[in-house]
Amino acid sequence: MERWIAMLATAAAALAATQPAAAWERGPVCRQPTVIDEMAREMRNQNYYAWVDPSLVTEQATSVADVVRCQVCVLVAPYEMTRFGDRPVPQCLAHAFEVRIVPAGFVVRNLQ
Repeated sequence: MERWIAMLATAAAALAATQPAAAWERGPVCRQPTVIDEMAREMRNQNYYAWVDPSLVTEQATSVADVVRCQVCVLVAPYEMTRFGDRPVPQCLAHAFEVRIVPAGFVVRNLQ
């Protein structure tokens, strides 16, 4: 019986020492397909030919546990013959979004 109590106490101590599970354990929120789609939709509203490359998205934690800031490289290729000649010039424009994690998914807010 004493051995059983000692094993139970050891197990309880091990559980108490572990970190609580994080609210989001699936990987970076900013690279989730639904978040990328919403950011891309926001960018296309400003520039029809803009697109977001998911591999160039970074994420930064904020002081609020369920909010992260996403830095996005928006790829554009302006075509202006007087400035660039006969070919579009690809550019990466930095853009920021704030993403709130809610029980039903995410709320994406354009910061610029």
